[in-house]
Amino acid sequence: MPPAAAPAGTARRLVGADGIRPDGTPILTISVCRRCTARWFPPRAVCSTCAHDRLDPVEAGADGVAYASTVVRIGALGFAAPYVLTYVDVDGVRVLAHTDPADPQHPEALAPGTRVRFTAGPVGAAAGVDLWSYRVRPTGAPGSDR
Repeated sequence: MPPAAAPAGTARRLVGADGIRPDGTPILTISVCRRCTARWFPPRAVCSTCAHDRLDPVEAGADGVAYASTVVRIGALGFAAPYVLTYVDVDGVRVLAHTDPADPQHPEALAPGTRVRFTAGPVGAAAGVDLWSYRVRPTGAPGSDR
């Protein structure tokens, strides 16, 4: 589902992603080292494994698998708690993402192995600007084939 339009007069800034595709999935770029094939997110100019400075940008896919997840009950300034954060394995990197809970009134952490899809949406606010970033939404139960 594509991201909703911001209300008139509301400023929005996208952080952590390179853009949003027409289908609502964020564009996440990872770096792949030409020498040792290590992968990194966020992208970097020098490989942290072999110190090579030739890395290629590659777009990550829209689907991943939850590695670990937690409910944040006391959030940082500008981030309304509670909210769920999930480490997601996607295309050889592990990404920390805000997570769309099944029940926003009673957020629960995702079980390891839960399949997720990257989306884009609000994650917080700063100085009157809505902060949007990549998020994940569960697409199936742990270990399911969906």
